[in-house]
Amino acid sequence: MKLLLVAIALVLSCCAAPTKQSYTGATQPQENQWTVLVYGAVDNDWERPFMQDLKGMLRGLDGVRAMETLLLIDRAPGYSRNAKTLLSEFEDTRLFRLTDGDVQPLSGKAHFPGITENTGVEMDLSDASTLRDFIRYGKEHYPAKHYAIWFVSHGEGPYSCPDETDGGDLFTAEISDVLKESDSVDILGFDACLMASAENAYQWRKRPGEFGADLLIAAAPVSSSWPYEELFLGLQSDRSDTDASAAADSPTALSPTAFANYIVGTLRTQITEGKSGDRGLELDLQSWGAFSTASTEVAKRDLDRLAKQLWLDDAKGETLALRGSGLEAETFVYVWPEPEAEFYMPFVDWVHICERIAASDDFSKDARRLAKVAATSARKVVTASFGMAHYKGFTEGAHGLYLVFPEGDSITEEGASYWSQMPWYSPLSTERAEATNPTDSPSYGSYAWCIDGAVPGNQEVDNWFELMDAWFDTESMTLPGGVNRYSF
Repeated sequence: MKLLLVAIALVLSCCAAPTKQSYTGATQPQENQWTVLVYGAVDNDWERPFMQDLKGMLRGLDGVRAMETLLLIDRAPGYSRNAKTLLSEFEDTRLFRLTDGDVQPLSGKAHFPGITENTGVEMDLSDASTLRDFIRYGKEHYPAKHYAIWFVSHGEGPYSCPDETDGGDLFTAEISDVLKESDSVDILGFDACLMASAENAYQWRKRPGEFGADLLIAAAPVSSSWPYEELFLGLQSDRSDTDASAAADSPTALSPTAFANYIVGTLRTQITEGKSGDRGLELDLQSWGAFSTASTEVAKRDLDRLAKQLWLDDAKGETLALRGSGLEAETFVYVWPEPEAEFYMPFVDWVHICERIAASDDFSKDARRLAKVAATSARKVVTASFGMAHYKGFTEGAHGLYLVFPEGDSITEEGASYWSQMPWYSPLSTERAEATNPTDSPSYGSYAWCIDGAVPGNQEVDNWFELMDAWFDTESMTLPGGVNRYSF
């Protein structure tokens, strides 16, 4: 409840807004506070629910000032026949301006030459270059003080935005490889499952010469749809004066952190009050958060120091016992209850595992001290969060961001180790359909989280990834570098 009250206070404290401007095209009379870019990667079975969500989004946007909202949407055949919300039924990619709750088809101009106000073209939204071009389109034609990109699709942790027509997925490091510093935004928000990872937040932090964002909004496990109508309703204003300078006092003048926390607070209200439509485990397993990507620098450094100590202490057994398994684990493990879910959802709460190590007499004095430091710095990454009933002892504003920590040396029904099922978790660049990939699962690699702070081949554990590799890559005894070809 504290998080909700803070979110409401942030909005109410900024309650003034300017007179409604008359916007008749891409050229605006003044710079907006925010441009929100909605990346509708729904060339998959998420098209139907998102077309329903759009109706609420449009209702909420009617009355929001000093904010531009653009939608790039790639629809799919066979899921929704909605021909009303976006003015027609189509199965390709189109571009719209949703500002003030009005649907205005847009020409893609130089960024999307195949898109006109009347026609679309099939595009691959699982390709990072499409994302890059959408951000550049928004910045060029709808400039603002702040920018947010909201992804609407499925998420799997290391990748999101599956495109059924083109057969691709959008990977974490692919985004930072393709986009540039000039493409950076204030907020990356995922209306998708499983994207609240330390690895993602660290990859997308702002660095000189690199793409980045200040805030990441994401769910740790499965997720509800964002409550778009309520979210935008909270940004509306009844003020009707003619002072253009009042734009700085409008609800949309929220800072990036305040805006991200407000979104999490709105989600919390939606879910805890039973308005999301979720029941049972779908409700109880929810967890959402807003995360400061810049704070991951220090937090990762402190976690890596703990990893080194756990290796020196030969504490694999103790750490695995503390971790636990699946929904029965005392440590927060973000997993959905289905067969072998652990091998593709090896996601353990960053702060919680450190807190539990710090409090356990099963670990050395040095390990407990370092774990306490690691927990403290990791808490600073979380600017807002909430977890539902399943997570006993969940601390709002502290828990909710996970890191990769496999269940152990378990073997799948097919006889493969869990570690071998994770080719995507690697500092090395991998191919999406690499012949040596034993699972033929989507893979890209190139995680900065995995390589930063490490010295490959020195036979010493230097960071958290190398601890996982040293503990779980059992194939390293028979294959050079093991199953992932990386030698710690």
